[in-house]
Amino acid sequence: MSDSRWQTLEQHPELSWARYKVPNFASNCMVLKHGDGQWTVLSPGQELLDNWPGADDTVTTLNIVMPNGFHYMGVSAWQARYPNARLFASRQAIARLTSKGLRNILPLEDGQLALPADYQWLLPPGHRAGDVWLCKRSEHGNLWITCDSFLNYARYSHQPVARLLQKTLNAAPGLKISQVVKWFILTQRSAFKTWALQRLADFPPQLLLPSHGELDQAANLAERLQQLLERRL
Repeated sequence: MSDSRWQTLEQHPELSWARYKVPNFASNCMVLKHGDGQWTVLSPGQELLDNWPGADDTVTTLNIVMPNGFHYMGVSAWQARYPNARLFASRQAIARLTSKGLRNILPLEDGQLALPADYQWLLPPGHRAGDVWLCKRSEHGNLWITCDSFLNYARYSHQPVARLLQKTLNAAPGLKISQVVKWFILTQRSAFKTWALQRLADFPPQLLLPSHGELDQAANLAERLQQLLERRL
């Protein structure tokens, strides 16, 4: 069954994403198709379960990735539908996720989750929540899928509590590093900043898909991210 919330890019047809609601905020779920019946889901949203791109597929392999210690709310529902799904997260995030009742989480650092060609996992240092990024090198434009390290809401939320938090925390509108990430999530801001600037130099993105907000697709994206890191951290 199709769902108009799901989006894809012509240059990256293996990747789809859709927005779902968590308390006071909107979040993105990303799904990556490896081959026939083989899927990886990042930050699964319960409300998307019936209409995700693999819903009508014969799913033989499902990997569920929690891209940090806070992105777990829809996981139990997906596990109930797909009991053979494997759970993955960064080592940094696993302790918190286990405290939320999730079990048998495999660390991405062990390399047990193979990715399609040109994709790779990146794990930022100095990040209390254990953020995980999924990145792709491509002649059509390098793609970064990040978690909470960056936000890109096009406007302030219409929801009063969310709007107040966004204004207070400088979390919208546009490309942002929120005050929460700066002061409470990043335990080593200098290490994170140095690492992120080096990744920008290694393979500058032309597309950014954060867990919260809109796709940012621009030729000057890497320059804007560099300026954001320099200014905020």
